[in-house]
Amino acid sequence: MHNLPFKALYTFSIVARYNNFQDAASRLFITPSAVSHQIKNLERHLGCALFLRKGNQLQILPQAEQLVRVLNLSFSEINTACSALQTPAIPQKLVIAAIPSVATCWLIPNLKYFQRSFPAIDLHITYAMHGTSLDFNDIDIAFVYAKTPLNLPGITTQLFRSAKSYPVCSSEFYNSQLANPLDFSKGPLLQDSNMSDGWPQWFKKADIHAPNCHLGLAFDDFNLLRAAALSGQGVALCARALIEDDLKAKRLVQLSDIALDNEGGYYLLHKQQSSAERIQQSQAFIDWALT
Repeated sequence: MHNLPFKALYTFSIVARYNNFQDAASRLFITPSAVSHQIKNLERHLGCALFLRKGNQLQILPQAEQLVRVLNLSFSEINTACSALQTPAIPQKLVIAAIPSVATCWLIPNLKYFQRSFPAIDLHITYAMHGTSLDFNDIDIAFVYAKTPLNLPGITTQLFRSAKSYPVCSSEFYNSQLANPLDFSKGPLLQDSNMSDGWPQWFKKADIHAPNCHLGLAFDDFNLLRAAALSGQGVALCARALIEDDLKAKRLVQLSDIALDNEGGYYLLHKQQSSAERIQQSQAFIDWALT
């Protein structure tokens, strides 16, 4: 029992529901390649294929159908048993989950304004970690990054902010290192490791020759990238929607109006509420966030 690949089994149950890796990845908040990796691990563990692959579509094989039925029943029973053990907090707080970049750059700095307008609404703030599925049994509203709008059962998805990115640097770096706003092709350039082709794409769009633009410090997290830019370590491509406060306060300087149009965006997700009070609370927060 202890050797069963539970993560791969759960991933398999989601893939079987949607019949393709892309939709399953959106549901699980991981990449399609990560989903494919989990399925391959499970197939190796079981010693048999689970799907017939036809381009982007999958067809579950007969020998895997019984496993899907058992898994769905088991996960349902596990969820029911866990729910029976949970004692809901009274009064119940509105739970807001946000990816770290949105939480740090927008949500936390602006929460005081929401609390001033709605002092009777209690909030619980938590992280929505990228690559980890969200359980809307425990979450009311979530802020995530996705390449396309997410289509999840019972969940409404709305665009929260654009992910268009612009080159920025600290005021100190701008004043001491740059002769003119576009004089940064030689670096140092700060890289987002999740967007490794970002700088080459930007310089191509700007029609600027920068053969070494793929070099430079790389960061796995937007907050780390922003911190490096703020500390004067170079020029970074940052989503303007997340650094508006830094620009207004002149902590960061935007070096060009040329934007890198990322495929994705920052989305607000919220579930259907069951009581009039929760509907009112949830809608108040959503209206405030989207204003």
